[in-house]
Amino acid sequence: MKWRKKKSSSGRDWSALRPEVLVVIFRKIGALEVLRTAGSVCRSWRKVATEEPQLWRRIDMTNHGYGSDAFVLMDPTRRAIDQSNGQLEEFSIEYFGDDNLLQYLCDRTSVLKRLCLISCWQLYDEAIIETARRQPLLEELQITFGSFSENMTEIVGRECPQLKSFKFNNTWYNLPPFGPDDNEYLVDDEGAFGIANTMHQLRHLQLIGNRRGIQCSAFGDLS
Repeated sequence: MKWRKKKSSSGRDWSALRPEVLVVIFRKIGALEVLRTAGSVCRSWRKVATEEPQLWRRIDMTNHGYGSDAFVLMDPTRRAIDQSNGQLEEFSIEYFGDDNLLQYLCDRTSVLKRLCLISCWQLYDEAIIETARRQPLLEELQITFGSFSENMTEIVGRECPQLKSFKFNNTWYNLPPFGPDDNEYLVDDEGAFGIANTMHQLRHLQLIGNRRGIQCSAFGDLS
């Protein structure tokens, strides 16, 4: 099927939009829509979608699916990572992703500054630690719900000396066991000490629903 160059009812040729304008528009509609539809509208739009790495410096694959349904986003996400041509700086996913996806990410960029993982239950400590080791420029890390432990915080802080924002939020049903008096929670300070000992550039800390956060919630600006 051949694409026809069509004008709108107002007579404007939308295929003639300048590349920098298209980049702004594409960023607003999101990576998934660019991959699925907008990037195939016409030759000029397709050229911007595939040949403008700056368009893919920020990839946000959140709010596109729930639970296992979100795993259909795995292939489009890999395509988006490829399109960034090593310039990817911000990466966010929700309800999908595994250790292999983070490895794929790290194999194609080393300038990541922001990483957001929400309800990624197929990711584990080892993948986060390896990602931290390969992304020394990381400034923001958000981990909300998932199969992670507090023990990794010290390693992440040591490998990412420029970390300025750290959010580590867990589910409320993963509370620690009751103490000997059955009226207070046992508190494991290992994660808290890991943060204090290594994240010296930290300006924002959020701990919700984890063992340390239950007794002393840390939320706000540390500057």
